[in-house]
Amino acid sequence: MSRERCARPRMRLWTLAGTALALFAASCAALAAAPAWAQPSDTDQAGVHRDAVEALGAAGVLSGTGCTPDRLCPQQHLPRWAMAVWLVRALDGRDPPSTRDSRFVDVASRRWWAPHVERLFDLRVTYGCGAHPARFCPYQPVSRGETASFLRRAFRLSPADPAEIAGFVDTGGNIHESAIDALAVAGVTTGCSTSPARFCPDAPVTRAEMASLLTRALRFNAAITWLSAGDSYSSGVGTDPHARGSCRRSPRSAGPAASDALRQRGWAIAHTHTACEGGLVEDMFNSRPQDPGRVSMWAEHTEVLGGPRRVDIVALSLGGNDIGFEDVVLACVPFTRVTELFLGCPSEDGLKARIDNLVAPARTCPGASRTGSRPDYRCALRIAGNRHGSIADFYREIVSERLTERGRLYVIGYPSLIAPSSEWRLFDPCRVVYKPETVDMLGLLAGHLNRQLAAAVRQANDELGKVRVHYVDTYTPFREGGHEVCGRGPDFLHGITHVGRDPLNGWYRSFHLNNAGHAEVARLLADEVSSTFRPSIGLAQPQRPSG
Repeated sequence: MSRERCARPRMRLWTLAGTALALFAASCAALAAAPAWAQPSDTDQAGVHRDAVEALGAAGVLSGTGCTPDRLCPQQHLPRWAMAVWLVRALDGRDPPSTRDSRFVDVASRRWWAPHVERLFDLRVTYGCGAHPARFCPYQPVSRGETASFLRRAFRLSPADPAEIAGFVDTGGNIHESAIDALAVAGVTTGCSTSPARFCPDAPVTRAEMASLLTRALRFNAAITWLSAGDSYSSGVGTDPHARGSCRRSPRSAGPAASDALRQRGWAIAHTHTACEGGLVEDMFNSRPQDPGRVSMWAEHTEVLGGPRRVDIVALSLGGNDIGFEDVVLACVPFTRVTELFLGCPSEDGLKARIDNLVAPARTCPGASRTGSRPDYRCALRIAGNRHGSIADFYREIVSERLTERGRLYVIGYPSLIAPSSEWRLFDPCRVVYKPETVDMLGLLAGHLNRQLAAAVRQANDELGKVRVHYVDTYTPFREGGHEVCGRGPDFLHGITHVGRDPLNGWYRSFHLNNAGHAEVARLLADEVSSTFRPSIGLAQPQRPSG
């Protein structure tokens, strides 16, 4: 009985040594007594592709797809049904659940690999081989050109830069030419021959060749590039001991801590951290002329830290300083009316208008900046260079110009800072330190700020035509858990806090996250990333000695 007629293999996933190494134990019902197929018995016939075959075999990708129960037949052509199984296992790290029906008339739902074909369609990697009726052609060999298109879609490879395309002499005008070029620039393929360079797009791909192409794509795609940017709520202000340097960054802040948490789950992540206290939207892509030593967060990522010009993940909190919210909190909340007298507290309508202008600016104001001492909050945000717009435009700029094709932007909302005065205990010291009506007003405005940021995320996605921006709600968990200052739950924020001997400039930790607060935001961020960003499986490096 052929493997493709067996019952669907069962799979389990382990993570070893911090790498997402998937070890799948697979067997057919007809072969229930046989041991799990860790490696094909004919890997020596794979030639130069042997390491790739063994890597996929160890990861369980090949299980059940050989020409016999224990042989792969590396030099045979790869049928489309087996290609679907390999790609789905590589992308998802597991087999999909069973399905009752198939959208393709030539894929019988009783085949154990039918769910893989359905899943590949859902992932937008394949649309079949024909329509009216929809067909998949499961037993047809996959051509090398088709393989290039499948891999480009599967791994969301960016289009090749024309300056980097060496070019194959036999791909001009081919329907798969752009995919072939993307694979070549990514180092996934070098073609089928040199002098002249040829790709052989119409030739069927062998199982061994596909193993090499897939392992290269996996390793090219394995390290997720992640930039943590933003303001003091992303830099780490409030950690204990507090971070040093003018930006007060800390590895305990949400972005670095979330990436570390996902590494513990087996994700391979290359992380850079450029968030800075006092960060504004315009600081993301513009330097500050009045501060020559401070480059933009993006320039620091690419030029100082050597990060790539397109990344897979950007996580940030921005917008609070663009409405002067931190200064407002310090001016309005503490010490009853004393600070209001000396610093001034804006009206509720004035603060609400500032927030609304983030989403729908009242003016364009070319050349306007929020870095001055008296910014005009009605003006559009400076995004990059002379481009101004709303915060939704800023999100679209990141997605369109700075993310890879599989990339995602995670907008971290602001926590609820102070519990409503109605929840304060009768003899709570908060009644002495804070002015209740002002606290309640700012609490409502903080909720409004987060709702507007979430609305901007939805607007950006609508204009992009797909979901590329995700809002991470921190306000609701902090509010419901009573984690604010004066709240009844565990404290996740500092109240009025002074650090150092400078009586004027030592208040920066006030109303910022403490260690527990940063840890909670990191957890929320990691959960959101893990549920919306799909990493490919990792592969072990070959252990067989070369030569």
